[in-house]
Amino acid sequence: MQYKPVKVAVIGCGMISDIYLENLKNKFSIIDLVGCSDIVSVKAEKQAQKYSIKHMTNEEILSDNEIELVINLTYASAHYEVSRQILEAGKHCYSEKMMCLTMAEADELNRIRKDKNLIFAVAPDTFLGASQQTARMIIDKGLIGEPIQAVVNLSRGYHMIKSSADDAVRKFSVMYEGGGIPYDMGGYYLHQLFNICGAVESVCGYAYTRNAERRYLNPRHEKFNDNFTVKTPNTVCSSIKFRTGMLCSFNLSSEYNTYSEQFEIRGSEGIMYLADPNNFGDKIYIQRKGEKLEFPLCHPYSVNSRGIGAADIAWAIRTNREPRLSFEMGYHALEIINAISECTADGQVKRFTTDFTRPQPISSEYYSGASEERSLFLY
Repeated sequence: MQYKPVKVAVIGCGMISDIYLENLKNKFSIIDLVGCSDIVSVKAEKQAQKYSIKHMTNEEILSDNEIELVINLTYASAHYEVSRQILEAGKHCYSEKMMCLTMAEADELNRIRKDKNLIFAVAPDTFLGASQQTARMIIDKGLIGEPIQAVVNLSRGYHMIKSSADDAVRKFSVMYEGGGIPYDMGGYYLHQLFNICGAVESVCGYAYTRNAERRYLNPRHEKFNDNFTVKTPNTVCSSIKFRTGMLCSFNLSSEYNTYSEQFEIRGSEGIMYLADPNNFGDKIYIQRKGEKLEFPLCHPYSVNSRGIGAADIAWAIRTNREPRLSFEMGYHALEIINAISECTADGQVKRFTTDFTRPQPISSEYYSGASEERSLFLY
């Protein structure tokens, strides 16, 4: 039998919208992408024309009774207000990371989605891809034994180097509240760790904003050499304890002019070197006494498949099951990142009582081409 596609619209047509719109339009049969909107109308008009969908306003999307699921791709500082409006309109919501800025806002979104019996899930969905699902299988099958320690070290450079033309496409969101590297990249690592190990018991550490006052560096920017204030933590050094007992060193900074990434899980019988959790098909390696060897990817979706989380929600709607991405996972990620800053202020270890159901893994059965989507139908 064929399942009726879920009508979907997108709010927010910035840089990340391209890959979402491409995949939602062409990759998933369960999605019927009907329209998009943006506070800057010309952005939405351009994307609507490119993907042959309707250029809409937020109000038109929210009042359209046929649209069941809305994708919130706005900046982090706007996530709460836009998602609240989506939920209050009686529509399921998928939001880019993080869901909002504060736990009070998250609690309000939780109240609304429960009152209205709606699905509200939060990016990233990259952990549903081939690399991260293969890593999950390695752990589940005990190929490196009992996970003892995870190591996350990420060094990037978020500097004011864009031109005015670049800035028109994507503002310096990473410099604003809720957009710094702990929020921008931390969610990818946390969701993959959630996928593998479940919920966190406690966290401690430090976070701060290095060089908060800085200048626009590109002479092609209209604000060249003007001062700018960074309003978000940009350097984090922390320790996380999972309920399984696994410990994690979690360190992120955007203050470098070189890129370096380390993501490992060290087990009682070996080490797994994970792929960049921002990607879908990077290589996975394991090491057991001897040399480090590449492990073949065993799951579908090895190319950039952003939007797979929305497709999984659509299948959940049509087959009456729980989606793999949950409100609780997104809440837990925000809670952990915010708690690190709180630790900095009071020096206390933060303990958590919140929990979530560990997501069902994607099937490792191989399907080529469009048949990959069957793995989302299976649960």
